[in-house]
Amino acid sequence: MEIYLLARDLNGVPVGRHQFFVILTGDSQQTFRLSHSNQTLSSRKIGKQYGLVLGAQNVASTGTSAPKYNRLTFVPFERADLSCAIEYFGGEASILSGQFGYQKAEARRIHPRQGYTEQQLAQAILTAIDFYVVNEGSQPIAYPPPWFGKNSNSWTNSILDVVPADLPSDAKTRRKLGDFNGADAAHDVRIHQMYFKGLCNPCTVQNPAYR
Repeated sequence: MEIYLLARDLNGVPVGRHQFFVILTGDSQQTFRLSHSNQTLSSRKIGKQYGLVLGAQNVASTGTSAPKYNRLTFVPFERADLSCAIEYFGGEASILSGQFGYQKAEARRIHPRQGYTEQQLAQAILTAIDFYVVNEGSQPIAYPPPWFGKNSNSWTNSILDVVPADLPSDAKTRRKLGDFNGADAAHDVRIHQMYFKGLCNPCTVQNPAYR
């Protein structure tokens, strides 16, 4: 099992990068149960291996009383995320490859801290996502924010803060693992850890749009 953080171009936008996780599960399909959010995730073929593609997306709010802001919602195997992951790991060209100024996804391997295994780190990421799905469902996080706030890059890096990941900085540039080349806006902005560490009621309100 191998765990990566990827950054790809935004859909239809010439500037900006979107981060998401890829967990490679090996030569065969594996299934994972997110018990709190009642989801089942099965790995899919990504290049020569199977894997999970895990990211947060800008999803429209629903309902008659929905606020004017969309939500930062977990979407596994989002079409562009999956396509860019397949391209990075040796598969066919991404569906974004034809857009102006396209650059292939950049990736960084995420290793567990000393004393933890790859499997334990992967499970910790899935557990953090499981909690997030339930908590965000009851206390939504607005996207786009009314000010420069949380987005998909905040989501990935907030998860890395609460799981047993080794997060060294580049020795030459001092760039942190979650800071990619290009405009990966809000990678240094954090969603409150309460969203990822358990079921919270209420969760800390993250955005005035949902206050």
